[in-house]
Amino acid sequence: MGWPILQSLSKRYFQASWGLPLAGVARKFRSEYKSSEDITDSNQKSPPWNVMFFGTDDFSLKSLEMLHMEQQRGGLIKRLDVVSVALKKSLTAVQHYCQKEGLQITDWPVTVPQREYDVGIVASFGHLIPASVISAFPMGIVNVHGSLLPRWRGAAPVIHALLNQDQQTGITLMRIAPFRFDVGHVISKVVVPVEWNIKSRELTAQLAEMGAQELLSILPNLPQHLREACPQSSEGVTKAPKVNESASRVWWDKWSCSDVQAHYRALDDYIPLWSLWQETPIKLRGMVMQKKWSSNKRDVEMLKEFLQINRGGSVRENTESEFIDNVHNCYRSDSAAKNNFVVKNSTKAHLCDNIDTHSQKIVEREVPGSVVYNRKAKEIRVYCRDGWVAFQHVVLKGRKLMTAQDFYNGFMSKVSKDLHRFT
Repeated sequence: MGWPILQSLSKRYFQASWGLPLAGVARKFRSEYKSSEDITDSNQKSPPWNVMFFGTDDFSLKSLEMLHMEQQRGGLIKRLDVVSVALKKSLTAVQHYCQKEGLQITDWPVTVPQREYDVGIVASFGHLIPASVISAFPMGIVNVHGSLLPRWRGAAPVIHALLNQDQQTGITLMRIAPFRFDVGHVISKVVVPVEWNIKSRELTAQLAEMGAQELLSILPNLPQHLREACPQSSEGVTKAPKVNESASRVWWDKWSCSDVQAHYRALDDYIPLWSLWQETPIKLRGMVMQKKWSSNKRDVEMLKEFLQINRGGSVRENTESEFIDNVHNCYRSDSAAKNNFVVKNSTKAHLCDNIDTHSQKIVEREVPGSVVYNRKAKEIRVYCRDGWVAFQHVVLKGRKLMTAQDFYNGFMSKVSKDLHRFT
C-alpha cells in the first residue's frame, strides 16, 4: 500500500516511513540534508522536554492534547506552559482546554526567560513570533503547519488548498524563522490525499490529528531532527492569506460549476456562499456536490514531470496509470468523470427534469443566476457559467434556515418567474 514509484525515485532526497493510523494514503518524508546551523545549544539533549506551546484553535488543540498526555504519563514532556490570544467576547479552544485541565496559560504577547524552556512549539497561532522570543529557546521553535510547504504559506492553508482543488495536501513540521511566516527549515512532511467531497472543517481535523502524531514522532530524537532540517524550495511558493465574506460571494456569470463547488467546500463551514435574491442577501447551504467537478489534473502533471526528470525520459503510460491509481482514485479521464459522477448523500439523477413549466425556457436562454425549483429532488438549481448547481437549503437575511421547498413556496412562487434570479 502506498506510492512505490515515488519512494524509489525519492530515496536520495528523503527518508520515508509508513504506518500512520489515518484513513487514506499518507506519506511521510524526512530530510537527509544537514543544516550548517546547530541550534541545539542546550545542556538538555534528551527528553523529557520543557515546552512552551503557542496556539489558539481546534487545529492547535490536537497538538496540545498530545503534549499534555505525554506530560501526564511522565513521558516526553516534563513542563508544559501555554500561550494563547485573548479574544474580546469568547475564549479560544486552547484557552477552554487549559482552564478545564488546569494548565498554566498566558496571553500573547509574552516575554520568555532565556533557557527556561528547551523548545517552543507553535500550531495555528496567527502571530509573527519575534527573534527575541525564538532565541529564548535553546532548540528554537517548531511549527506544525497545515500544508506541504512552500505551498500555502499563511493563515488559511486548508481553505486555499480546497479553493484550488488540490488533490493532496499535508502537514509540514518546520523551524520558526523570524520576520516572515512559514519560511523556516523543514523538519518533516506528511502527504495526505484530499477526498473529492471533503470540506474545510473535516480536512482541518484530519490534518490536526496527523500533525499531532508527526510532532509526537520527532520528540524522542528532537535535537537530531532539528539538525537535519533543510531549507524550503524556492519553487512552488504560494500564499494562503485569511479570507473574508467577500470571498464567498457567488459570481454566477464568471464561476463554473467546478468553481462554485470548490468555494463551497472551502468556505461553507465558516462563511457560507451567498448571493442576492430581490436585493436581499441569501446564503446557499447544502450543495449537491458532484465528483466530476472536483477533478483537477494539476497534481497529475506535476507528478508526470517529476517522473520524467528522475527517469531521464518519457513516462510509460502503464506506469503513470499505476502510479495515479495508487495515489488517488479520483484521477479519471474527462469522459469517464462525466459518465460516472457521484452525488454526495444521494442516488438521484439530478437532471433538469420535473421542475416548473418555465424551466425549459430558462434552460434555453441559460441566463447566469437563473433559479428553478426541482420538485422531485426538492432542490433549487442555479445556472452558472457552464451549467446548473443545486442547493437543498437557503438562509435569507433575517430569517432562519429553510428548505428549498419552503423557499419556493414562500418566495419564488410569489413573484413573476422572470424574477427568479440570483444576482
